[in-house]
Amino acid sequence: MVLTTPSYLCLSYISFNTLTTFLRMACLARPLIEFQVEDRRRPPDFLHCGLLELLAATVHEQNLDLVQTCWAAFKEIIWNHPEVQPTEEEIKKYNDAALCCGTSFAHLLPPVRVCQDSYCPNYRDSEDIMTLKEPLSHKATMHTLRNGALPVYSTSLYCRGCHRRYYPNYHVRKSTSLRTYYGGVPRSIQVAQHFYIESPLLELLANGMVFGWLSSSNWARIYNIALARTESHVLNNKIVFASQLQSSTRPNPDGWNLDMRAEDVLNGFFLYSLLLEKAERRSILVLAHDESTQKGRLGPALAERNKAMEGIGQEAYPHACDLCFFVFEDGDRNLMKIQTAHCDGDTIGHRCCKAHDCKTPLASNLQHFCPGHQDRKLKCAVIDCDADSAKNHRTCADPAHRALETAYFTRGKSLYKLRSRLKKTGVAVPADSMPNITGDNDDDDEVIIEHGRDGPVQLIMRSCGVILSRATLFGSEAVSAVNDFAKATFPSPESTPEFFIFDNNCKLDVHQRTIGDHHFDNTGKPVDLYCNPAAFPELIDENGNWRFNTSICEQTNVWFEGYISVVRDMEAKRYNFFLDEMIKRRNRYIIKELGEKGHNPWTIPMVALFPPSA
Repeated sequence: MVLTTPSYLCLSYISFNTLTTFLRMACLARPLIEFQVEDRRRPPDFLHCGLLELLAATVHEQNLDLVQTCWAAFKEIIWNHPEVQPTEEEIKKYNDAALCCGTSFAHLLPPVRVCQDSYCPNYRDSEDIMTLKEPLSHKATMHTLRNGALPVYSTSLYCRGCHRRYYPNYHVRKSTSLRTYYGGVPRSIQVAQHFYIESPLLELLANGMVFGWLSSSNWARIYNIALARTESHVLNNKIVFASQLQSSTRPNPDGWNLDMRAEDVLNGFFLYSLLLEKAERRSILVLAHDESTQKGRLGPALAERNKAMEGIGQEAYPHACDLCFFVFEDGDRNLMKIQTAHCDGDTIGHRCCKAHDCKTPLASNLQHFCPGHQDRKLKCAVIDCDADSAKNHRTCADPAHRALETAYFTRGKSLYKLRSRLKKTGVAVPADSMPNITGDNDDDDEVIIEHGRDGPVQLIMRSCGVILSRATLFGSEAVSAVNDFAKATFPSPESTPEFFIFDNNCKLDVHQRTIGDHHFDNTGKPVDLYCNPAAFPELIDENGNWRFNTSICEQTNVWFEGYISVVRDMEAKRYNFFLDEMIKRRNRYIIKELGEKGHNPWTIPMVALFPPSA
């Protein structure tokens, strides 16, 4: 290309910096330019007026003909240039010009240009020639890890052939009103109508929950104060950085709310986790489109994944390593293997019907009883009292019960009881790090007037710390429920461990004998690893030490109990999904650490644990 030809002679008057800025701004605009041309195999010869005005504003040039000449001269370079990673200043410069033109940096567009239904007349084998039309755009906010909170536009396209609308993350067919995601995990995930969160940021949020017990409220606050603005260190320390404060203070553009909301953090975590799960299984996520809330939209998919997680559903279920799988020679020089399973409970529970051992979900977390036990609302709130409650009271006329109610609604006493209970359970990480500055007590679900809570969460784990299974026991830690949980975790003879370590094994063994359950006949049941070593010589190595970590349950419980305040107000589907996802992610980390420390993690073939029937 020779710039001294008459057509390009005017470019000789442009400074090198201006030309470089134009090229980088044009590269940032290329996805939008490509979106607006029917055939993307070659760059357009001419840009329409709106794009010319946008690029002209980024280089402070009023002559649109000169901008068009720049495009004509460098369009092939721009069209084939690798993606540009803009600086913070370049993003601001681009958006200063773009937002008023109905576009933005990182304008969110559908990843497809043709209909994806092979039976539709607008289907094509190639994405080069666009067949989708009728774009609709709206303002949105994109929360990013690198560039903070950004004002963006989101655009969808329509297919007249099969009446589908294609959005940045999914498409919706009019006849079914279902959101069908494209597959894989998009870079930016729509967590609400006008809010997107980048996948790298969602990965950070998820890991903060795993290793820091951070709630959605605390994560939203951390992001808004420290990550939403790239110059947060200046804005948060105005005395030290006073000289930089003026250049760092930029008001939000009109029409955009750039704050991250706690509900979007939690919905984003659930949606991101579902998309990851589907991508790992080479499947597609499908959700209802017409649900009024994202919470309601996600509910069925969360319940489906929860069901798949029961029993042997955790991906680390067939894990083995040198710390939990031992092979040795018996007295006859036969090779024998030992695996232990450790069972213990935690006092984490989700809200449930206050009727004892009722497993029917609440219609709402604001309810105390399930739909089938609504008549119990008229009864005294004190446990085991069946008398009717008095008018305008939650307890009956019994003076002792009325005294409990009075004490409960006395602010100082209820606060004292709350603090005492938190201290007793060892909670050090509150769900919200900030006090309720309004002074309103919006939680009337404590002490005797509290919501029903199910029993402890029971965990079964290997001695290396990998958790195999989790279950919530309704009502109590009854040995019958533990027995059912253990059988669901080890449903075949080949999967049962050589030793099942549980602090109530004596009663468990009696229960199994009483009901004639022989499933664990070949499994030893020490009460704990501090029992008489002579009774279980297989658990002792040649140096007289225990082969297994004797405190794995205590160590795991320290981590697991950190979620008491985080999951406290979650309804059952979200509660179960959240804890299963925390376990899944922690297991991955533990297995990675086991490998790095030379403990040789490996996976037992599922066919060995569950051989096909003869």
